[in-house]
Amino acid sequence: MVRLKLNNYYIMMKFFKERVMPKDPDFWHVDWEEEFSEEITPAQEAAIDKLAKEIAERGMAVPALMFLETVKPLNWIASQVMLFFEPITAWFFNLRELVDLRRAFQKREGIVILIEKIEKYEKERQKRIKAEKEARKKAKLEKQASKTKLFKKSR
Repeated sequence: MVRLKLNNYYIMMKFFKERVMPKDPDFWHVDWEEEFSEEITPAQEAAIDKLAKEIAERGMAVPALMFLETVKPLNWIASQVMLFFEPITAWFFNLRELVDLRRAFQKREGIVILIEKIEKYEKERQKRIKAEKEARKKAKLEKQASKTKLFKKSR
């Protein structure tokens, strides 16, 4: 029984090392300057941008904006909750991007930038949807017009 438990433990650790742990040897080193810097780095901005695009593309902009506006004063607490759940979320998401998001959310302007980007991508999405609708409507009218011409010629 003990041997079976140890075997399962070794299999789990092998899986963790192969799938979850980053190959970067410098990954576990904490850069304290970056951890507590006051400005948002380009990597953090890219992570925020990716999150904002994903939220807008899924059509979740309005609920996300409402949520972010209500929890804006709690951004530091949210970043610490993200820190607490990092070992679990490492199994499902890119850990580097999560660390960059957490570091961005430690700063007040991180949430503001995320809100602005979500609004920007949502406007782009709405324009794209409107253009697609107009193109479908135009194609439908052209199809009806061609059917009408064929009908008139056959008479």
